[in-house]
This record gives sequence, C-alpha cells and structure tokens, in this order.
Amino acid sequence: MTGSMFAATTKIIARFANRCGASLQFHRMMGSLFRSADSLVRGCRGWVRDARTRLSALRFVAVARRFGAFALLASLVNSAVGQVTISNVTVVNVTPTSFSVVWSESSATLAPVTPAIAVFADSAGVTNLAGQVGLEYFPLNSGATNATNAYQQRLSQSSLRQESQSLGLAEVRVSGLSPSTTYYFQVQASDTNGAQASLPVSGPFPTVTTAQENGFVVQSLQLVINFPPSNPAGSIILLTNALSPSVLAGVIGDGAGSNQVYFSLSDILAASGNTNLVPVGDVVFTANVLGNTEGTAPQSYDLVFTTNFSVGAGNQFAVGQFLGLSLGSTAVQAGTSGSLPLGLFSALGVTNITFNLTLPTNAFSALAVQTVSPQAGGSTLQLVSSNLISVSIAAPTGQTLQGAQTLAQLNFTVASNQPSAFVPVNALSVQVANYDGSAPTNVAVQTSQLVIVGQQPLLQTSIGAGGARSLSLYGIPWNSYVLQFATNLSAPIHWMDYVRVPMTNIVQLISGLNAQPPAVFYRAYQLNANPPVLDLGGGSTGPFAVTAYGLTGTNYVLQYATNLSGTVAWHPLVNYTLTNSFRVLGNIGNTNTGMFFRIAKP
Repeated sequence: MTGSMFAATTKIIARFANRCGASLQFHRMMGSLFRSADSLVRGCRGWVRDARTRLSALRFVAVARRFGAFALLASLVNSAVGQVTISNVTVVNVTPTSFSVVWSESSATLAPVTPAIAVFADSAGVTNLAGQVGLEYFPLNSGATNATNAYQQRLSQSSLRQESQSLGLAEVRVSGLSPSTTYYFQVQASDTNGAQASLPVSGPFPTVTTAQENGFVVQSLQLVINFPPSNPAGSIILLTNALSPSVLAGVIGDGAGSNQVYFSLSDILAASGNTNLVPVGDVVFTANVLGNTEGTAPQSYDLVFTTNFSVGAGNQFAVGQFLGLSLGSTAVQAGTSGSLPLGLFSALGVTNITFNLTLPTNAFSALAVQTVSPQAGGSTLQLVSSNLISVSIAAPTGQTLQGAQTLAQLNFTVASNQPSAFVPVNALSVQVANYDGSAPTNVAVQTSQLVIVGQQPLLQTSIGAGGARSLSLYGIPWNSYVLQFATNLSAPIHWMDYVRVPMTNIVQLISGLNAQPPAVFYRAYQLNANPPVLDLGGGSTGPFAVTAYGLTGTNYVLQYATNLSGTVAWHPLVNYTLTNSFRVLGNIGNTNTGMFFRIAKP
C-alpha cells in the first residue's frame, strides 16, 4: 500500500468517524485498521440517515477491499441497511399440479419487504425452473364476500394482499407442475433499502412432492373460523390435522367475512401424499396464526366424518368465547330413512341449547331427535309449523356440554311419494345457556342440505381448481340415466348425449367435463332402453366387458361375430335376464381376435 493511499484511507475514516461521533486511533498496520473499522461500525448505527456520510463509507469500503477487508465490508453493509429475516417457512396447499409456500419476513429498518421464490428440479439448485412454472404472489380465492361486482372484488383482493404484506407475511403459489414429482425451492426476501435474504442460502434445498391425483371425497366438509380483532384481515392461518402431514393455509377475509378464514377440508392430502384424505370418525384439526405476533393460542377443533355422502357441509367455529352449531348434509331416497348430524363446538360449558330447524315437515312421515354424545342428557323435538321444528338438547344435571362433538342426530323418514328436491336446512333462533347463566356473545351457525331423490334425477354443478367442471348426479340406485348437454337454451334447443350412467349409488360424480365453452347446460333423464343398448367397458371388471342396458325382467342374449363382411354369423355368448335396468358383462373377449357384439331377445 502506498503512503498516499493510506493517507487517503485514514482521511476518509477520520471524516466518517467524526460524522458518527466515533473515537478512533489510527494505526499504520493493517491489523490495527481492522480493529479501528470494528470500532467505527459499533459507533455508527444511525449513519444510514446521512447520504454524504453513506457515500464516504462506500468510498472507505472500496479502499478497504483493496486490502482484503471483506469482513469490514459485510459489517458496514449490515449496519447501513439492516438485515432482512425469514422465518416460519411452511409448504401448504399441495395439489397434483401446484403447491404454495408461506413464511414470515421482516426488515431491521422496518422498510417494506418483497417476497420471491426460486424453484429447482434438483436439490443443488443447478436447474432453475424460472419461466417453466407459474408463480402467483399472495394468491386468493375470491376476496371479500360482500363485493357486488368484479371491480369491487379486485379491489378487495388487492387490499388483502397489501394487508398480508404489511403484517410481514408472504405466500407464493407455484403452479404448472407435474403430478407425483419432487421439486426444490428457496424462499427469498428483499427490502427497499437493498437488503436481501435467502433461506436456505445454498443447497441442498427443501423439497415438496406434488400429489398423484385428485380423489373423490365422500364427505366434503368446510371449516370457517371466526377470529378476534387482534388477528386482522390479511392474517394467514395454518390448519394441520392429526392424520397426515398435509397443511392448509387460508387468509382471513378471503372467501369469508372480514374476521373469518375459510378452509375446504377436501383439499387435505392423505399421509401417503398421493391423493385426498378420506377420513372416517373423529379428526382433530389445529389452527395456528402464521408468525403468531399477537400471542393467539393454537385452536383445536374436533370434526366427525362419516361414510354418508355430502357436498359442502360446513362447520363454523370461532376463537374465544363462542358457540358454533353445525348441521350435516346427506342424500336419501324417497320412502327411506336417514339422519342429519347436529354438531356443537363450545369454548365454555353449556347447560342447554334450543333452536328451530327449517324443514318442510309434510315431506316426512317421521321425525325424531336422538342424542349421541355421552355429555348430552336428553333431547326433545316439537312441531312449530308446517315448515319449522324446535329442537332442545340439555346436559345432565350438574354437567355441561363443552368442546367439539357430534351432539345429536335428526332421524327422519321421507314420505314415499315425494318428488326429488334439494332441501336447505337452516337453524334459527338459537338460544344457549352457559353454566354460569350467561349466554355466548358469539354464536355461529352453519346451514346444510338434504337431498331427496324421487323418480326424477337431480344434477348439482361444481367448479374446481383451474375452472375444472364436474357434476353430481343424484338418482335411484340400479336405475340408468342419460346425461345430455347443450351450449345454449335458444329455441330450438339441441340436446346432445354426453354419457350413459349406470347408478350403483345414490350419487355419481361425473368429472372431466369440457371447460372450454363459456356456458354449458346439462340435463338427465331415466333410461329404459328398448331396444337394448350396449356400452363398451364395465368399470372394474376389466377392459373386455360391456354394459348392457334394457328393460327390467326381460331376457336377452349377448351375441358376437368376428367380422361384419358378407353374411354375418352371430353366435350366442351370454344369456341373461335383467334384474334392474343394466348389467355389466365381463370376460367376454380376448386380445387376439376382433369381436363385434349385439343384444337380441331369444
């Protein structure tokens, strides 16, 4: 180092030290220079507010680097712009084609922080998938529920994203992925002062494996949780469960009230990670606030899953002193019996609860309430009007109803002459008495749906991720139905056959519908095939099977031929009598010979 360079260096240090109030003794030895620099850093915590001082410091850093003072450079930069920290990194909302990552981030200077993520095809981060995968920052479902048009909805979504970011939270959805594939990621954050952080700094990077496929969930439950003002809109809530490591994330105010978070429990993956979790019985869910800066304790909820089919059955709870009443959903055939579960979640001990249920009582030949919880002492049901019944449930003397549980069930028998219908079931006029004589200040009620299946089939539509369309067809088991579609209802309407459905259950999910037309209309009718009809394939019986449709009680012969040229020789293969409207005929062909089939009456 030349004397002039050293003089220039010490002059810069002196000017920098004077501006910061640091007392330094200058030495000509390089080791003393580093010690002096350390003293300088300790004495200059507020220099970032002075632009001229910052410039002098940067000149000093440039000179110091000539002497290998990399440690000094790092100290000066950290002191100048502060540090960005990343914590609570969690993989959430994994599907066959996407996953999300959430984390907390902050800047030591309280500057705004911007999140980022890098996705790799290998653990070392050699193959960066930038441009090959989709990235969506602060993804949302729909925003505020009170938005009346698309513009207001976009405004509410923008506001929620800003709220999440102001709370020091980040969420990124990675999409466009392949099923059953392992990906690697690195989360990143930077503030407006230029400070940056990455976690982890280098490989091996954390992994996430996408699911293999979306499975059919028999009982589709939803969970809505009310939060106090200490957890404002934009807060990210993590939902874990006792059966699998799958984690869901939701944003307070997204697709729910401004103090609520919404979860679709059908999105939880099984422990294997291959497809959706299909639980049976009691399952404990725990909700945690990401970052938990307000000290909100984790909240646990015990939900009961059954083998009864239901779509969108809801459970609504709250954090704090509250009570939640949930009503299950089910589908039954006219003339048969069924039950609706009545769930209770109470943070405080409840001695009794009374509420009215909206039901068209003339559609039922029998109605009764039955307690199923060991905590419940007795229950009563009274007819209020033709569309209203009153239910009352009480705890035994000296005891209370508390926690999450299926408290009772509404048993019913549907009258045999009832037409098919979707029947909404609502709870009104809920009256609750706590053990101390008070009443809960926050009572949440989740409505449900009863599907009555008569002679007419019913269709219910749903739209999944990416606009995927599906239908639920309700019909009488062992009847056959034809699903038709049209792209508009202007006369004349052109209905086209989509698929024939042999019903083996009261409901059949039909997925993979065409998502391209902006609007598609569907209808279904019962099939009494005369003449008989054949469809290739028969579910689990193997590829060489046919499904034969016809008239119940009629005898048919399945015939085959090996070619259709010249005089066709048809040979009998299976002689059968239909006991219902269809029959699957398996093991009827082989892989070596082309075969043609037809049905005839003997």
